[in-house]
Formats: sequence, structure tokens, C-alpha cells
Amino acid sequence: MPASYGLAPEVEGEVAACSGAFGCAEALAGSIVALVLWAGLSTGLLFAPRANVRAAREAIRAEYEAITAEQDALSAFASRVKQLSAAGPTSTVEGGGVGVVGATKGGSGGMAQVREAYRETVMDVDHYERDYGESLPVSLAKEFGDGVAGAVLANDTLSPQVKRAVIASVDEGHTRRERYLDTLDTEAERLAEAGEVLESAASRSEAVDGDRLRRRSFEELQERYERLDAERDSLEATLERRQEQIQEGVTFGWQRRDSESVYRYLYRDVDATYPVLADGTRVLARMDEVESRLTTALTARV
Repeated sequence: MPASYGLAPEVEGEVAACSGAFGCAEALAGSIVALVLWAGLSTGLLFAPRANVRAAREAIRAEYEAITAEQDALSAFASRVKQLSAAGPTSTVEGGGVGVVGATKGGSGGMAQVREAYRETVMDVDHYERDYGESLPVSLAKEFGDGVAGAVLANDTLSPQVKRAVIASVDEGHTRRERYLDTLDTEAERLAEAGEVLESAASRSEAVDGDRLRRRSFEELQERYERLDAERDSLEATLERRQEQIQEGVTFGWQRRDSESVYRYLYRDVDATYPVLADGTRVLARMDEVESRLTTALTARV
């Protein structure tokens, strides 16, 4: 994952497009409306109270594995660089606002091995072509910055200064990914908690429903109605918290990104950009159906 914290280029574009005062709010509102419409259309289909949440948890797991694989690849790359001998410095390569001491182009002295090591480690993770598909110069620049990348690409001899700069850049890349993993951990916990509430709400709806409600006593019907109402309150509170979290954005280390772009990236293979809201809307629709039947049965008892 380059310095963009794993967001694909098209998603980075969405971040920029959503930077206006009202752009993100409008996008979020439109997505939620679409979820409500979709939930209505899906009534009567096979009901799975947390199908999207489960798919989202799998997506988070896969992303976590990909990022840890990148960390391992960076560590392997750094180990190979550390084993290389470095020649004395002779020139300075400017890039990215930082001066990096380089080495003479004459002769050979390790820089080709640095590039080879990078290809065989960082660019060799299983998901590299699928998620990035970038050339060596582009990948180096995104991972290490223009200064270090320029030194690695422009010189044949590895200087001690460039060697130290490469290793320091690897450490920074590892730290960025560690912060990203913290974000994934937080999202995984939130999905798990929401999934439990969704499952509980769906189970309670089924428990208070039935084909022969009109044969139940008024007191039993009222007790079922109250249980359903309490479960609805819990689910609605969970969905409200989720909407607040979406509006707050997603934190990456000390940075905050808009949720629309982040979730479109993380859940690109899931049916819903907002899995908790999508599943929650469907469960609420099912609860409305049960409530209607209970109300009809209670009215018949009055």
C-alpha cells in the first residue's frame, strides 16, 4: 500500500470531489435514500439480517491480510538492503523538497540490487497487480517520496546516505500501515457490534410474530408489542450511531478522510457502501411488517 493508505486512485479523486461544504452531506443523504428504496424492493426475498455486514467483515479481513503482507514485504526488502555494501557519496539528488545524497553513475555498486529487491518483495505481493499495477518508478515515488525514489532510479552506486534514507522510508511505510490496521480494527469492531444488534432485532421480530396472533390474549399481544418496540429502539440507536460515525469521517493516524470515499474503497465488492445501514433498513422494514400484524391483532381484541 503506497502512502495513500491503500486508497485506489479513483477513490482519491472522490476525496477531492467531496471536499466542498455540502458535497459529502449530499452524497451521504442520497446513499441513505437509495438504501431505503432498495430495502423496499428487496422485501419478500430471502431474508438475511446481516448479509451485508458479514460481507463487509470479510472485506475488512481480506484488506487486513493484504496490508500485513505489505508490511512483511517491506521488512524483507529492508533486510536485503541492509545486507548491501554502500560506496562513498559523491553527489546530491534533490526530490520532494528533501536533499538525498547519491553516488556516481560510473561502475556498479548495489543500486540495481536495491531495485531488484524492491521488485521481488514490495511489488511481488499477491494483490499488487490487482490493487496497484504500478511501474517501478511510480511505486517507488508513492512509497518513499520523490527524493528517495529519484536517488534509487538515477544512480548505479548505493551510497550510505541513500541506504539510510531507503531504510528510514521503509520504517515510515510500516508505521503508516500500522495506523491503517488500527483503523481496520476499529471498523471490524463496529461491524461486529452492529451485527449482533441486527441479529437480535431480527430474532426478536420472528419470536413475537406468528400465524395465529389473533388467537393470543390481549395481554400477550401487548407484551409482544412492547418487546418489539424495545428492540426497535435498540436497533434505531445503533443506526443513528452509525450515521454519526459516517458523518464524522474515518481517521487514519492523525488524518481524517470522508467516509463515502473510504467505504467505497473498502466495500467495493460488497452490495452496499454502507452495510450496517443497508441491513438495518431491511430489518426495520421487517419489524414494521410484524408491528402491523400485532396492531391488527390487538385492534381485533379491543
